[in-house]
Amino acid sequence: MKSRIGFSSVLGSEYLEDLERLLFFNPQQKRALNGIHHSISEYGVPSIALDGSKLRVRVEHLPDSQTIYALEDQDARPALVGVMVFSRIDSSTIALLHIAVTEEFSRFGARADAMLVAKFLEQLRRIARGLKGVKAISLKYASGLTVPV
Repeated sequence: MKSRIGFSSVLGSEYLEDLERLLFFNPQQKRALNGIHHSISEYGVPSIALDGSKLRVRVEHLPDSQTIYALEDQDARPALVGVMVFSRIDSSTIALLHIAVTEEFSRFGARADAMLVAKFLEQLRRIARGLKGVKAISLKYASGLTVPV
């Protein structure tokens, strides 16, 4: 059965534990420690805040950071399988600050063929193309590598 993954900028408070596990206690973090440290040293520590009945990922020095969540359709409630945090850091650049997927959807996981990280990046490119003046995306987990939109 093919996975049906949708993307949303809104996540309900019932996903708090799932989001904490994915963002802060992800076993895949060790593979991206340099990028994580680079992003945190430049923009501050991410945190999860409750905004009404919705969750929001905030970044200490970037109050306008935004988040996209990846949710897989299932029989019960959709499963949170990924999160991407980004912000427009100047008039021409969006920075991808943090990205995390469940172990199953990582490049080493059983469902790596879903290419969730690549799909996140395509979502970010679509967003960037819709913003006037944005010409590049800076990938903080890839030592600040900048890719054109």
